[in-house]
Amino acid sequence: MRQKFALALAALLLVAAAAVAADHEKEGKIVRVDPDARLMVIQSEKGDQWELSWTETTKFRDGVTATELRPGDKVEVDFVERDGRMWATRIDREKKAD
Repeated sequence: MRQKFALALAALLLVAAAAVAADHEKEGKIVRVDPDARLMVIQSEKGDQWELSWTETTKFRDGVTATELRPGDKVEVDFVERDGRMWATRIDREKKAD
């Protein structure tokens, strides 16, 4: 009985931890991108801007690479906040700049 309770409690804690660490999402147009620094600034339709960084583990969707991203591209980015920065976990280019 105690073992089942401990397992159930551990499962509950894992679910809660996953919810806290869940990705956030931003969508907008790229204002500035620096593939060497692994950094981009995107702007929402309302004019809000966010600086996002990425790592070697960031997933780029549909075969797009960091060097192909350009100002004006419309992107959707999933990210986590860590150490006061937004770290992209997934970058999806929805529309290429004109």
